[in-house]
Amino acid sequence: MANPTIEINKKQIINALAQFSQRELKGIIGELLRQKSFVPPTLEEITREAGKTIRKEGLKPEIVQEAIKWARSKK
Repeated sequence: MANPTIEINKKQIINALAQFSQRELKGIIGELLRQKSFVPPTLEEITREAGKTIRKEGLKPEIVQEAIKWARSKK
């Protein structure tokens, strides 16, 4: 037997989540990640967005290299 589905809009979700503490929200998000409801962006998507930001902001290569070095240190 299939589980019933309840459809709610974004505003209803936000109102429901606003009732939880930060700790409880962290647990909810963690559970969603464990259930694979959230799919992290692919490297291609991250690269595309980073390229757009670099062009839009006119960042110099030195700044970009420093940002990459910082991000890799945060693994």
